[in-house]
Amino acid sequence: MLNCQRDLFSIPRETAYLDAAYMSPIPTAAVAAGEAGVRVKAAPWKMTIASYYDEVEQARQLAASMVGAATDDVAIVAATSYGMAIAAANVAVPPGSAILLMENEHTSHRYVWYDLAQRSGALVDIVPQPADGDWTGAIVSAIRTSSRPIAVVAGTLVHWFEGMAIDLEIVAEAARAASAALVVDGTQWVGAVPFDVRRVRPDFLVFATYKFLLGPYRLAFLYADPRWHEGGRTLEHHSWNRLGGDRSDFYKATVAEFLPGARRFDMGERSDFAVLPIAIAAMELIRDWTVEHVFERLRHLNGLIWAEAENHGLPVVRPRHPTPHISILDIGDRLLPNAAQELKRADVHVTLRGTKMRVSPHVYNDEADIERLFLSLPLR
Repeated sequence: MLNCQRDLFSIPRETAYLDAAYMSPIPTAAVAAGEAGVRVKAAPWKMTIASYYDEVEQARQLAASMVGAATDDVAIVAATSYGMAIAAANVAVPPGSAILLMENEHTSHRYVWYDLAQRSGALVDIVPQPADGDWTGAIVSAIRTSSRPIAVVAGTLVHWFEGMAIDLEIVAEAARAASAALVVDGTQWVGAVPFDVRRVRPDFLVFATYKFLLGPYRLAFLYADPRWHEGGRTLEHHSWNRLGGDRSDFYKATVAEFLPGARRFDMGERSDFAVLPIAIAAMELIRDWTVEHVFERLRHLNGLIWAEAENHGLPVVRPRHPTPHISILDIGDRLLPNAAQELKRADVHVTLRGTKMRVSPHVYNDEADIERLFLSLPLR
């Protein structure tokens, strides 16, 4: 199993940071890469046209490798919400059709569909949280029993708030049988859970870099199925997603053709000289570890989290379909009202929402961090 990689991060030993699902720290190598990138802009007279292309394609290739995609299938975008906006601009949503969402879906994967439904005369149908925790069965049942034609199934591999896993292959099969588009938010798991778009074949998959990819804020990647590569509608029009943008006479073409593949969806100013190097350095580490080994490490740590909670007598119930890389423990009334402040004072970092505690370790965590969490947890 992959060992703890704490020495590759600037995390003090006295800090127990267990909140990657909120925002991960970036590795020291990625910090150095970002600092070098800033210096590129400090001396623009040294830049060449390659500065606008080389790292863009390197980042694209690495992002594609995280989800089993081809490099041509990936676009560089600004955020999860940006990628969702591209998906919403392309999928067909006739009046009277339905867009299917899970209850309490993340806002970056929710608001855009309500906006599209309002503009197109469609409806948003919500799949309630199932009492048995089987989100997969609930979504498939909602698709098959809908009284309206399903235009879009907006899904994910793990519910961001409940920590329950969804079998996307089964959901994708049901969506295809209903002739519905499948749009997936991967921000809460890409980099931590093995995934192959060739098995699921979503129409679009968006994933930001600032969580389990250990990367920067304000950067995401969009996978677009090849059927969207020709004629897909982009949100922005600029030289960098067009043929000939690297030519000194790029301005002579009134409207140049798009670059091949999903590059047509690339955001403007995609070649951020500080942000892209951070993402590249972080994804190179994950590539070297392999997502499979990261996954095994996180599954081990999360198993310890549940075991520690039970050993401390907390009234937690393991989900029927848990996601292996995030633990969401409902502690009920055992948490003191000032628990969040007390944990921060102890330099222990998790996310607390009501009675629920989300613990999301990464490769920089070890067993001592988990032990410290439960020793510091303010309980009645």
